[in-house]
Amino acid sequence: MNDEKFWKKILSELQKGSNVVLVEIMERKGSAPNAEGAKMYVTLEKSEGTVGGGLSEYQLIEQAREKLRKKDFTTEKVFMVHSEKGGENKSGMVCSGTQTFAIVPLGEKDKSKVQTIIDAYNKAEPTIITINEKGIKIELGKTSEEQYRFIDEGEKWTFKENIGLRNRLIIVGGGHVSLAFSKIMKTLDFHITVYDNRENLETMKNNNYANVKKVIDYEEIGKYVIEGNNVYVTIMSFGHKYDELVLEKLIHKKFKYIGLMASKSKKKKLFENLKQKGISDELLEKVHSPIGISINSITPEEIAISIAAEIVATKNAEKKK
Repeated sequence: MNDEKFWKKILSELQKGSNVVLVEIMERKGSAPNAEGAKMYVTLEKSEGTVGGGLSEYQLIEQAREKLRKKDFTTEKVFMVHSEKGGENKSGMVCSGTQTFAIVPLGEKDKSKVQTIIDAYNKAEPTIITINEKGIKIELGKTSEEQYRFIDEGEKWTFKENIGLRNRLIIVGGGHVSLAFSKIMKTLDFHITVYDNRENLETMKNNNYANVKKVIDYEEIGKYVIEGNNVYVTIMSFGHKYDELVLEKLIHKKFKYIGLMASKSKKKKLFENLKQKGISDELLEKVHSPIGISINSITPEEIAISIAAEIVATKNAEKKK
C-alpha cells in the first residue's frame, strides 16, 4: 500500500468516528524486517499496513489496542531487540537487528492534519512530518536532504519524514506500456507524471494511476522535467525521432535513473546520432537501454514489470547492507 492510500484509509477511519493508532519504524539497525518509514495503523477491529510482521508486529498491535481501550492519547517510542539477548526489549524474534517504533494515537482532532498529509502527497508538495513525544506535527513548505531522520535523546526524541523527497517517476510517452507501468509504480509510492505529445490519446485518458498527465511539445520537455536524486525518468515515446529528441533534451540533467525503451539496434543508431551532435560517451553510458531487466518480456505488462524491477534495484542499491 502506498503512503497516500495509507493516510486516506486513516482519514476514512477518523471520519467514521474511530480512533486510530499509527505505528511507524523510526530507526532500523542490522538484520531487521522492513525499513525506516514503514507504517501500519491499528483500530480496535483491524490493522492495515506492516512494520515487518512476526511477533514484534503482534506485540505492537496489542500495545496499540491497549491504548485505544484506555483512550490513552500519549505518543510513545518503543525499542525492540530481535535477539535472545535483548533483555526487557526482547521482541521474541531472532533476526539479530534492532528497531525503534513510534506509536501515535490519532483522533477527531487530527483529521485536518491527516488531510494536509494527503494533499501534500497528491501535490508532491515539500512537507515534513515530525513525530516526537508530544505527538505529530506537519510542516508545509519544508524539506531536507534526508528522507528520514531520527534523533534519540532518551525521553526527548524526534523523527522527521520528508514527503518532499518522495520518489518521482517521469514517463515520457503515454502508450500501452506507460499505462501498465504507471499501474505498477503507483503501488510502489512514486509520484507519477506522464508526458505525451499526442492529443486525445486513449491510453492517456485511461491512465488513472498518474498524479499528473500533460500533453506537451517535446521540444520544450527540458523545462518540465526537474532534476534530482529522487527523480527517475523513462523514455518510451511514439517513434525513434521523438526518443532521440527527448533524450537529447534531458541527458545533461542529473537524475537517479534515466532509461530508454529501445531494441539494441535502435539504441545503437540513436546513440550514434547523438554522438554526432556532440553528446559524450560518458553521458550516454548513464542511460539504461534496452530498458528493464532481462526477463524475455513481450506484453506491455511484462515490459512494465521488467522496468519496475530495474528502478527498484537502482533505488535500493544504496540501502543494501
